[in-house]
Amino acid sequence: MKKKEKEKNQKQLTNKLMKSHQRITELEKSGTNKKLQEEYFKFKQDEEFLRGSEEQFRILVEMSIDAIFLETTEGCILECNAAGAKMFGYNKEEMIGLTISDLVPEEFAKKLPRIITEKETTHGIFMSRTSKKKDGTIFPTEIASKLVNIRGKPRLIAYIRDINERKKNEKLQGVLYNISKAANSDVSLNQLYPLIHRELNKIIDATNFHISLSNKNKSFFSYYSDEKDELSQIHKSGTTDNLAAYISRYGKSILVNHKQITEMASQKKIKLSQMGTLTNDVLLLGVPLKMEGDVIGSMAVLSYTNPNLYNKKDIKLMEFVSEQVATAIQRKQMEEEMEKLAHFDSLTGACNRGYGLGLLSRELKFARRRKTLFLLVYIDIDDFKNINDTFGHGEGDQVLKKVVKLLKSTLRDIDIICRMGGDEFLLIFPESSLNDAPLIRERLNKNLEKLNQTLNKSYNIGFSIGISCYNPDHPQSIDELISIADENMYKEKKKKSK
Repeated sequence: MKKKEKEKNQKQLTNKLMKSHQRITELEKSGTNKKLQEEYFKFKQDEEFLRGSEEQFRILVEMSIDAIFLETTEGCILECNAAGAKMFGYNKEEMIGLTISDLVPEEFAKKLPRIITEKETTHGIFMSRTSKKKDGTIFPTEIASKLVNIRGKPRLIAYIRDINERKKNEKLQGVLYNISKAANSDVSLNQLYPLIHRELNKIIDATNFHISLSNKNKSFFSYYSDEKDELSQIHKSGTTDNLAAYISRYGKSILVNHKQITEMASQKKIKLSQMGTLTNDVLLLGVPLKMEGDVIGSMAVLSYTNPNLYNKKDIKLMEFVSEQVATAIQRKQMEEEMEKLAHFDSLTGACNRGYGLGLLSRELKFARRRKTLFLLVYIDIDDFKNINDTFGHGEGDQVLKKVVKLLKSTLRDIDIICRMGGDEFLLIFPESSLNDAPLIRERLNKNLEKLNQTLNKSYNIGFSIGISCYNPDHPQSIDELISIADENMYKEKKKKSK
């Protein structure tokens, strides 16, 4: 029975082919029926055009760097181009039969049916979508899709673009903008460093992050955030033998692992003793900080556990960011230098008179509001005029510097040193009372004795001290407080002259 049906079908097909051939022959030989000739040539032209257009279309689809899918309305992939397969980490054969649910994270896959039924129309849609590669890697994409009719069946054409690089660039631009914005704000240099760290961590793993600034061939760490090491005293005081100093010295970026660091040490380019903790999996990426071709320091990121965390692309990224970082740091350095000139005595580093009195006024307001006490100590260097006249003003300047250094080593961080003029200084001790005065005197005199023992001069440095105290129960003005301290200082000086 089957054999007879097969023979019947073959006979019908043969008859159909013969009739078609006969019709074509008639059209080709017809010289009188112009209409048939025109019909035939139009048919042949249309056929060639369509075949050519289809071929060109397929070439364009395959040449596209973006993914192009033909899908059922249920999201099953019927065809895809080479770029689409590559984008998702499959080959073309593997892609056929997959559904869109296979190409997105699980949480997004649950929403797909609703998205398709509610949004997918003949006008098409455009949306951002998180996609998933064969190996599970998640990456951002944009998708444009449209419902079309192909051979009487509804189909979806999806055009997908990987926007991972664009997102990275947008994030990078955001980081650069935030660093620049901070550089132009009123944050201090010390506040800028952690901000740079936070911003950099948005575009690269900066769990361990260091910024060092160079001065006279030494590198000083100005910011140090590390999960293994704390900033050691040797790094605070500067070094010429670690990787930060190496980067600053040669002005070149480095990406080095444990083996390469060891080799650099064996070549005496660095000293391992200056490197801190080193693990077998350590990887350091460091770039110079440059301003108009001059290296002002370096910045580095570091991993102790992943020797493959950073690559050559990350070097370019860090170098790009380093330009903005260097500009921001130098701007803040200039601002702080200008502030020093405006607020601090250029010779000794103590507050100048105007700035010191401003701080005293602020302390007075705090004390009034908080009902607390504070001390004022007025100091005058004994026989300072004689030192200047005998040994010269250069020697006098050295004495002033030594006195301020002594005061800084004696006072607390919250205490204030103000040079009122010449050899006179005003010291402000917040939240201190007359009960603290004997201890303050004792410490000052003890440190002064030590200083004179190391001077090796034909003179000794001495000073006279006067003290006043602000009491919120009996409030006084700044002028009154300074006048009392000054008067007490001269009383002490007169006693010494007798």
